[in-house]
Parts: sequence; structure tokens; C-alpha cells
Amino acid sequence: MYGLQTHTVNAQFDVSKCNREENESDCRKRLEDLAKEIQVINGGIQLQDQNQAKLGAEITQLNGEIKKTSTEIKKKNSLIQNIKSDIVEREQSLEQLNQKLQREKESLEKILRKRYELDDSTVFEFILSNEQVSDFYEDAPAFSYVQDSLSDSFAIIDQLKVDIYGQKSELEKKREEEDAAKYGLQVEQKKIEDQKKERDQALAVSEQAEASLTQLRAIREKEIQEITSKLFELRDLAGGGIPFGDAYAFAKEASKKTGVRPAFILAILEQESNLGKNVGTCNRNTNEPIWSDIMPGPTSGSWRDDQTIYQSLMKKLGRPLVGTPLSCPIKVNGQYSGWGGAMGPSQFIPTTWQSYESRIAKSVGVSVANPWNAQHAIHATALYVSDLGAGAQTYTAEREAACKYYSGRSCSDPSVKNAFYGDGVMNRTVRIQANIDIIERQ
Repeated sequence: MYGLQTHTVNAQFDVSKCNREENESDCRKRLEDLAKEIQVINGGIQLQDQNQAKLGAEITQLNGEIKKTSTEIKKKNSLIQNIKSDIVEREQSLEQLNQKLQREKESLEKILRKRYELDDSTVFEFILSNEQVSDFYEDAPAFSYVQDSLSDSFAIIDQLKVDIYGQKSELEKKREEEDAAKYGLQVEQKKIEDQKKERDQALAVSEQAEASLTQLRAIREKEIQEITSKLFELRDLAGGGIPFGDAYAFAKEASKKTGVRPAFILAILEQESNLGKNVGTCNRNTNEPIWSDIMPGPTSGSWRDDQTIYQSLMKKLGRPLVGTPLSCPIKVNGQYSGWGGAMGPSQFIPTTWQSYESRIAKSVGVSVANPWNAQHAIHATALYVSDLGAGAQTYTAEREAACKYYSGRSCSDPSVKNAFYGDGVMNRTVRIQANIDIIERQ
């Protein structure tokens, strides 16, 4: 009744391998198996909850019956005690009657002895005793009257004794009946207490089973988190990964504010920087091109002045100008060509970041937005592609937004060849959405 058979998945699965593409299908299969097992576990927990509710109701009812029976037993004890007191009173009454009877018997004995003496006395002897003859004959009727009175008293006392004996017998019979009824109640109470003990034990077993299932579910949920974290690792400036659950949560936050699908937001970031893993190899130290080498400045002849904006941003963030990774310019024949300097997982150039900075800060609730912060980067991408029309959530709208994110022009613009970027983002969106669907089923 209280057991549960679960669909057990392989407990020896190597979660660490899930950060490699060749193991992705195995890891997804593992997630599906874990989702099935958790579903079974949740069913088991629900069953135990139902069992506990039923047992709790039965225990409450049995407690009420035990209390009721205990009250009845107390009443019986009180009644039996009263009967015992009545029996003691009858016994005392009998004792008093016996004592009275004994006294009157002694009186009668004296009278009879006296009368016997009168019957045997001769007139001559009585005269010699100096008694008057007239007194002799006057006392005889009086003796007879007293004797008759005592005989009547004996009869009354004997009748009273019979009555009291009868009352005592009835009381003793009543006491025996109440003792038997009390015993029956005690037997019934013992049966109820045994039933309650059985329910208490069953409840403890059910609670232990639920605790075990809850613990197992926590282990499986932790494994799901570890697998998804490995599958979808997002890194910030410091190089540490953040769980995909957090990245997905940020994307959902941004989606609520912009209407852009979380899967599409994450697909853009994956296309741009492999979800933050590749944020650039320039500006990490002075032995490689630094920000002033790769960004257009006030004297570069470009319409952009990324250098001034970058310096202002780093001052507000309290970061060093050198040591923060930036994207390098494209290499042509081994030589850098054009401009670099894109920042963070979203790969925003400083000029574009500045145009969105206040909106990003407001969206995440900070005073200064940080391009290398995962949450800020995700909200920045969502805001940008929303402005590009991705909030419509159609294939065409999202593909066009992706192309414009890459080059500022539509996918069909003949002057640029950027359709590959839009197609790549949409393919990634399909795969990431499939992963999100797995997570949402947990």
C-alpha cells in the first residue's frame, strides 16, 4: 500500500562530459530519463501525501474514540465507587442492627431469667425476702409485656436485616454488572489503541518513504541542473561559468520586458560569443593589441569614437582599461583589418552600448550597466533585437532581426552577405528551444 516502484536511471552517469558537443545527445537523453523519473517520484510523493491524509483522519477518529471510551470508563469507575459506598452503608446498617439486636437479646435474657426466677420462687421464699406479696403479683404482667415488646422488636430487626441484605445483594449484583461493562470498555479501548498504534506506525513509514523520495528528487534535480549547466555554460569576464538555469532565467526576465523569445535571445549570444565563452582575445595584456589599437578614436577619421566612450565606461565600472577582454579586428593575410573592440557576451561596440546603456540599466535595476555581466548582456541583446522587430516571434521577423544585429542590414540586402548569420541563429534557436522545453517539463 505504501510502497513505490520508480523508474531508476543510471546513477553512474558522468555529468562532466556534457560540456562536449560529441556527448550532447547522450546528455539530452539523460535529461529525458531524469524527467521521467522525477515524474514517477512526484507521483509517489503525491501518493504518500494521500496516504498520510487518510491515516491522519483515521488517527484523529481513533483518538476521539479513545477519549470517548476513557470518559465512559471514568463514569463507570465513579458509578462503581458510589455502589461500593452504598454497600458499605448497608453493611454498617446491618452491623448497627446486629448490635441493637444483641443488646435487646441481652435485655430479654435478663427478663426471662428474672421471670424464670419468679416461676420457681415460693411465696414463703418471697415473704422471707421482705418483699410485699402485692408487689410480687404486680410485677409479673409487666415482665410479660416487656418480653412481648422485645419479641416484636426482634421481628422488626430481622425484617430490616432481610431488607438490607436484599439491598446489599442488589448493589453487589449491580457492581458486578458495572465491573463487567467497565471491563468491556477497557477491552474495546485496548483494541482502539492497538488500531491507533498500527496507524501511527503506518504514518511513520509513509512519512519516511516521502522523505526518501523527496531526497531522491533533490538528487535528480541537482543532476539536471549540473547537466544543463554543462550543456549551456555562460561565462562572464572572470571566466567562471554560470548555470544555464540562471542564464535562462535572465532571458525569461528580458523576454517579459521585450516580448522576444528566450531561445532566440540565447541563440544570438551563442552565435556571437558561444554563450560568452569567446569574448575576444585582444586587450587582455600589453603583449597583444589593446583597446587604443583596435578601437576608433576621436582622430581615427571614423564616425565612431569608441575610445572615449570605452574610457568613460571603464571608469564608471571601476575596471582597468587593459586586462578586460575585447574582440580583435578581423585578420586578413595575417594582419588585422578594420576595427574591433566589441564587448562581452553580446559583443556590443562601445558606441552601440552607450545608446542602450540607460535602458539596460533600467531593465536590470542598476545605475551602471556592465557589458561583461551575463544578466546585463542578455537584457541588452533582448532590447536591441526587440527594436529590430524580433518581438513578433515569427521566423521571418526573428531572422531579419538576426541579420540586422550582425550587419545593420536585412538578410536580403545584396550589398552584404549576412543571410548565413540569420540562418545560423534560427538553427540555434530551434535547438535551444528544444532544450528549454526539456527544462520546462521538469
